Amino acid sequence: MPDLKKRGRFILTATPPGLARPEFDAMAKWYDFDYDRRVRKDIPFYLDCAREGGNPVLELGAGTGRVTRHLVRAGFAVTGLEVSRRMLERARVRLSRLREARGSWTLLEGDMAKTAIRKRFATVLVPFRAFHHLYTVDRQLAALRLIRTHLRPDGLAVIDLFHPDIPEFERLNGRLVVAYDRKGPEPGTRVVQRFRMTCDFPRQMGAIDYYWDVYQGRRRLSRDHAPMRWRWFHRYEFEHLLARAGLRTARVVGDFDGRPYDSDSEEMVFFVNRA
Repeated sequence: MPDLKKRGRFILTATPPGLARPEFDAMAKWYDFDYDRRVRKDIPFYLDCAREGGNPVLELGAGTGRVTRHLVRAGFAVTGLEVSRRMLERARVRLSRLREARGSWTLLEGDMAKTAIRKRFATVLVPFRAFHHLYTVDRQLAALRLIRTHLRPDGLAVIDLFHPDIPEFERLNGRLVVAYDRKGPEPGTRVVQRFRMTCDFPRQMGAIDYYWDVYQGRRRLSRDHAPMRWRWFHRYEFEHLLARAGLRTARVVGDFDGRPYDSDSEEMVFFVNRA
């Protein structure tokens, strides 16, 4: 087993009122099954971001450690902050199983809009659209100000948002959609994931109900459900938020290959410095 005393720390807090996020806890069971194989192209991108910004690295919304583990393996000292205790437990298991990792890790339970860390970082990452789960302007500004506080004067923050495709939101609004139907984690089973999205366009808010049905043949063995909310942003709305928080946009890219952001982009990734 790796020497965790030297390489990793796992810190849980007594969850204060308002910190619990049951929607993320509900997703924890299926998160890695959904994304480990399907979402990989962002990993080299975040490694390049960490190389550009430097050590140490703060990752906000670390989830189950999908990005964290690659950063640690590459030699970075990573502090991962995550609000969901169940997600963190999975991240702890994943990181404790690493072999030949050159970096180190600390996992913290906390809210990215509230948690103060007594340290500054050369790189701050907010990967995989985690910022969309801050639903109010007050919480968005609080998170951005926290980033500024913990970012070194010459540091780099990278925040991944999705491009708001309003026609696609309108097409999906209210429909039950099959996201995938594939072999399950247990022999002889298959998993069907469905989701239903509803949009509140004036408030730029979406709500998605995710369902995971496990089948053996035609017989359904189980169903899990996770309700999720998110707020979408437009480019200059977000730049305005950054400016109010004392940050400035260095550049915006539209995909993990670094191409410029435009109307056909799926991602809207901000490279940010202190103003």
